[in-house]
Amino acid sequence: MVQKFCQSCGMPLNNSNKGTNADGNPNEDYCIYCYKEGKFTQDFNMSQMIEFCTQFTDQINKEAGWNLTPQQAKEQMRQFFPTLKRWKQKDERSLTEKAAHLLSQCKEVTLASVNADGFPRPVPLDKIYSAGCNEVWVVTAKGSEKVADFNLNPKAGLSYSFYGDSVALRGTVEIITDDETRKQMWQEYFINYFPGGPADPNYVLIRFIGTEATIWINGEFAHVNLPK
Repeated sequence: MVQKFCQSCGMPLNNSNKGTNADGNPNEDYCIYCYKEGKFTQDFNMSQMIEFCTQFTDQINKEAGWNLTPQQAKEQMRQFFPTLKRWKQKDERSLTEKAAHLLSQCKEVTLASVNADGFPRPVPLDKIYSAGCNEVWVVTAKGSEKVADFNLNPKAGLSYSFYGDSVALRGTVEIITDDETRKQMWQEYFINYFPGGPADPNYVLIRFIGTEATIWINGEFAHVNLPK
């Protein structure tokens, strides 16, 4: 009997770990960890799937009797995964469209200001809104160091990544203080930081717009100028 493998993650398939179709019947191509009720369980591209699976190298070694390092396991997957059904399908989106999708997958970004001494100051922040691949909104306190930096110099860097794919941007920021926008962007958990609610004078928004991007997604790399 020929051994079948999940056509997404490469796991050996058997009757106990097959995925399910929308009608509940077993799927013959994908495992239950990748495919359930007629849908993929992870919104990954191939390189992201490889990064995800590399986390389980120890478990793979134990089950298969191998002794691979994570890097060796990753290299094997890079050779094997392009032969799998899921990854044979060409992604026709442009690189900037892929970057926009990558940004939508990220809950956190790193925003870098330039301080008064000319040094970059990167800070991880929760993303509260994004558009395209280069517009990102975050929330912060009016009295924060980054707001002081941006009031002196609006130039900024911003980066985001997800399972090995990444985008680094250069651009500028705008400090948003008008009441209408602050009310529109308000989220319930902000109350933990701004007890005065949407009208709290210490509650401000930062809107970043990137004009240059360095993109690395699923093995594609490019420097891109973006429309302002």
